[in-house]
Amino acid sequence: MSITDHCRRTVTFTRDIMRQPAAAKRDLRFSDLAFFLRFGRPIRSLGVLALVATALVAAAKTVLPLSIKFFIDNILLGETEATDALLAGAGGLLSSLNTLIAALLVLGLFTGGMDLLRNYWTARFREGYAFNLQTTLVEHVLSFPLSYFKSQQTGYIMSRLSDDVQILQYTVSQYLPQIVSNALYVTFTFAILCILNLRLTLVVVAFIPLYLLVNAVFIRRIRAATHRERERQAYVSRDLQEVISGIDTVKSHAAEDREVHRVSGTLRNMVDARIRNTMLSAFSEYFRIGTMSLMLIAVFWFGGNEVLAGAMTVGDFVAFAVYIVTFAPTVNTFFAFPVVMQPALTSAARLRELFRIHGEAGAAGTGGTVPATAQGLIEFSGVGFGYTASEPVLSDVNFVARPGEVVAVVGRTGAGKTTLVNLILRAFAPQEGTIALDNRDLASLDPRWLRRQISIVSQDLFLFHTTIEDNIRYSRPEATFEDVVEAARKAQIHDDILRFPEGYRTIVGERGTQLSVGQRQRVAIARAFLKDASILILDEPTSALDMQTEDQIRRTLRLLVRDRTTILVSHRPSLLELADRVLAIEGGRVRECRETDSPVQPDTDRIFLFPGRSTAP
Repeated sequence: MSITDHCRRTVTFTRDIMRQPAAAKRDLRFSDLAFFLRFGRPIRSLGVLALVATALVAAAKTVLPLSIKFFIDNILLGETEATDALLAGAGGLLSSLNTLIAALLVLGLFTGGMDLLRNYWTARFREGYAFNLQTTLVEHVLSFPLSYFKSQQTGYIMSRLSDDVQILQYTVSQYLPQIVSNALYVTFTFAILCILNLRLTLVVVAFIPLYLLVNAVFIRRIRAATHRERERQAYVSRDLQEVISGIDTVKSHAAEDREVHRVSGTLRNMVDARIRNTMLSAFSEYFRIGTMSLMLIAVFWFGGNEVLAGAMTVGDFVAFAVYIVTFAPTVNTFFAFPVVMQPALTSAARLRELFRIHGEAGAAGTGGTVPATAQGLIEFSGVGFGYTASEPVLSDVNFVARPGEVVAVVGRTGAGKTTLVNLILRAFAPQEGTIALDNRDLASLDPRWLRRQISIVSQDLFLFHTTIEDNIRYSRPEATFEDVVEAARKAQIHDDILRFPEGYRTIVGERGTQLSVGQRQRVAIARAFLKDASILILDEPTSALDMQTEDQIRRTLRLLVRDRTTILVSHRPSLLELADRVLAIEGGRVRECRETDSPVQPDTDRIFLFPGRSTAP
């Protein structure tokens, strides 16, 4: 690309970033900011201490430049007169060089000690605030309906939970203490400037509208650019997580170059957004520094004339000039806060968006019926459901699964077997009809209680990166080690576990990669035995197994389904033998197969469920 092309591209880029952005759909309102204050309430005493210490440090630093006036006027020139009675009294007390030095030493020790306390209290408040925010956010997100997690990718959700919280935490720890300190410093300094020379102070005040104008021009543009950058950063996290999670598939298809190209495209979009955001901030900083420079020039010109005319002492002018040299950058930083806070406000808006999403009815014990026990009577009455209005998946579904009965469900790929199971788990709500458990509508039940009554063994089971013992105990955290071993024996996985050097303490690896498929299936079955729930869902539990392993697990499942209401999704004839009845899904409707019926042609579809991470009742 030639120099001319680069120049043309720069002009186009500048014109583009200065274009007025469209109004944001969800700008952060004052009520939203008030919402985030709640996370500081449990630690408000630390906040008060940090604020008091900040005020004292700001006041002490404001007094320091006055020592220059007293040194020049009272000690070097021997002048004791002052236009202000307060300064004249202080000048009388500090007319001795030794007294002035002693006062400065005391002031320095006080400022240093108070600053250490301020840093400690601020750090405690910052970390406590971040802890309260992230804990509440994680609890809230975990209360979302299962359908939310199906519609969003893990990497995107993780970016929202981590990146935005970190930015808000950085704001609480850096920007907010700084803005309070600067605001107090500006207030104290402005009062002293008025005492030193009111007319010269008015010259300084005349430049404030220029700062406000710069903010008015850039704030909305930087906010829009920051939101675009945050979203694209979340997309990068999403794509990277997906590639790493699917690395086996990537490697087996030699698709490394394709994935690099895909991720680099997303990354390039994020880089472009970041450059736009950086340049907008640079432009706003350039104009603020220009305003600050003009203010300094005006002060020196007007102040110099005041000294030459005898209306201002040399000490007053030098002190005023020192204040302005420190005051001007502070004012610049103070008025830059609305701009530099835009990334934090954008993150806060994105977090507020998450908090606006309603959790499941009854989540966190806030509602929903909690029956004493579950008998296991499941009844579908006129149930209809579709992911889109134009394409219903299930229509007018009617059937009953009685306590202790094993009901098999068969159907072609996409027939709705997964949907039916997920409706029982309340991953989705039926759009027509009702689903009842023990004659109670599922919608009226606490979803956490409901899932505690259901055990799931599926082909797509999830094992955590921890020990075999912990993975089995996940279904019932309070279970003893003996209970875990007994469940493993029933699932016929105990002997396999003992063959590992660490036994039950063996780390299974991410998603259980250190175990074979059959071993993972039997760990899932051991979970079900340990949970001992009244309802059992078996989702193609042997589809990925060889015949010998399937035969072992089938004998185990025969014991597991005993005295439980079981929904079995499978086409393996050996497993269908466990069923008391077989339901076939065809055209969105459910019909019961008679013994003389030919089952629906088997398929090999993989059914992905939402395994409820639950605890025992």
